[in-house]
Amino acid sequence: MKKLFIFFICSIFLTIFFHNFIFYKIIHFYLEKITEKNVKLENVKINFINKSIVLNNLKILNDPKFEYENFIVCDEIKVFFNYSDLYKETILIKEIKFKDPIIFIEIIEKENKSNNEDNISVLEKKKNTYKEKIYPKKQKDRNVIFKTVKILNPRANLIIGKDFKYKNLNLSDMNFNNVGTSSSRSIHFKKIFKTILSIIYIQIPNFEIQKKLKDFYMPN
Repeated sequence: MKKLFIFFICSIFLTIFFHNFIFYKIIHFYLEKITEKNVKLENVKINFINKSIVLNNLKILNDPKFEYENFIVCDEIKVFFNYSDLYKETILIKEIKFKDPIIFIEIIEKENKSNNEDNISVLEKKKNTYKEKIYPKKQKDRNVIFKTVKILNPRANLIIGKDFKYKNLNLSDMNFNNVGTSSSRSIHFKKIFKTILSIIYIQIPNFEIQKKLKDFYMPN
């Protein structure tokens, strides 16, 4: 009886461990694919009873040519879901919550302004030489919609050229509804990122830096 009990406990432990390990590998792979950057992730924990997934200590890394090591860091990301929503044609996620995220924006200024670079790939896409990446067509591409997105205690760090640097700009908490990859049924992720850029712009206490940032990302 004792051996059976030990076997049962060990089986539960191994099941939980391997589920977490498999989810870690899947999430890590897709984060690198979506961001096109190297990603570090401490661990992923899934709770089947609470229907939640927790990502701890996420770091999305910058290219080594930038001063900031990271593009985004986040202490904890919690995802809540319903099983039935995962099998729909459009995957519905009940809620995603980002706790203490920090975004690092860096702009490298060049003598020729058309060669300016940033770590969020916006300036690159404005160049006449830019060619959009073409991905292989899928038979069926499933969209994802997050019903609720919460960003708690966000901060921003900013470097523009060699002269301007701001650390730990406190941003207000943010809440969004119906955010996803389908522009027809949700607010696209790209629009959310533009909103965050606008909030960072407002929080900068220096008019000269505001003007520079506007010239880069929000030209008339």
